Amino acid sequence: MSEKKQSIMTKLAVLSISLILMSGPAINGSLPLMKESLGISQSQVELLSTIPNFAVIIFITLSSFIANRIGLKRTVTIGLLIAGIGGAMPLLFPTYQVIFLSRFLLGAGYGLFNSLAVSVISTLFSGDTRATLLGIRNSTESIGQAIFTALAGLLLILGWRYSFAIYLIAFPILLFFIIFVPDVKDEKVVSEEKQVKEKLPASVYFFVLFAIVLVMNSYAITVRFPSLAAEINGMNYNASGYLALMPIMGIVTGFIFGAVNKVLKKNTVILGLLLNIIVNLLIGFASGNYAILLIGLFLSGVPNAFCFPYIYNSLGTITNSKKSLNLSTSLVLIGCNIGGFISPVAMEVIQKVTGSNDLAAPFPIFIGLILLILLGVLYLNYAPKKNPISKLSNSKVNRMNK
Repeated sequence: MSEKKQSIMTKLAVLSISLILMSGPAINGSLPLMKESLGISQSQVELLSTIPNFAVIIFITLSSFIANRIGLKRTVTIGLLIAGIGGAMPLLFPTYQVIFLSRFLLGAGYGLFNSLAVSVISTLFSGDTRATLLGIRNSTESIGQAIFTALAGLLLILGWRYSFAIYLIAFPILLFFIIFVPDVKDEKVVSEEKQVKEKLPASVYFFVLFAIVLVMNSYAITVRFPSLAAEINGMNYNASGYLALMPIMGIVTGFIFGAVNKVLKKNTVILGLLLNIIVNLLIGFASGNYAILLIGLFLSGVPNAFCFPYIYNSLGTITNSKKSLNLSTSLVLIGCNIGGFISPVAMEVIQKVTGSNDLAAPFPIFIGLILLILLGVLYLNYAPKKNPISKLSNSKVNRMNK
């Protein structure tokens, strides 16, 4: 094999591991049938969708430690192996207890190579190639989510447990990665606890909270939509096709983000939050109108694509060193997984507090949370004080657009 072809295959192999990272919610279309088949509550079945996020929180903190001991390639390999075996377990053992364990193992596997998916690129490549691959990697996650959700929907025709067969794809990805990615050691992968001792700005924790709310809301929509759709169209309704289309909106928004950001600059995040409010209004007050519910679902892929670039760019502005930036980014990533994990619990708590049995009841409450975040963003962007975010230079903002 020529050196050029070898390089192309290495790039594809490195990117392939990101293809599966967002596949956790891909089985959401089967949740109504699982609830009926297993005789479990709404919160129990929704927890199966988000329990991988809890495992990711644990194992993402261990991945750097493990990678230091055995190397990046072996750590990613073990992660893919655990994800493949754990994710597909319900095919053979379709009980609630086994599915719960299966989902935890899936998240554990993802957690082991979640952050390393970036480290592998940074270790093997440099300059423009590295920057290009990092950009493609983000789109790869969304593309993977769409593909896996569509496949899970097709397999749902055979029965809900067959939707879990999508995680068997981890094995060919594992083989591809083993063959074409060289065994390298990243000297930069070190424990964040040892690496960072300086105090983080208080605004970092606001952005962690921002991420928790965004992802909690986003997961709530994807987890609850199949049940809302089944209420309107019948219990056997397969909503996976629409769930597969939702990430496409995020991908498209990602491509136009640069142009929008050049015009709106730091107001882009405000547009994202306002769109989020509209999404929750549409879903919360659809009142059995499936067309309105679908519009809300499709639009829900847009706000995060506007908000998360603002979060990560702001972290680069308010932190004083690469070490604190790395820790801040890790905290936001952990916040994302916390938000995904707690979304079913949050929806159940909201319904109990409001005394409502309406599956759409949580979404108007999410509007209140988004409004609080919006107030925080307005304060950071426009407060008349020495605020590094409010003084963010246009040149630095525009660098993300290129």
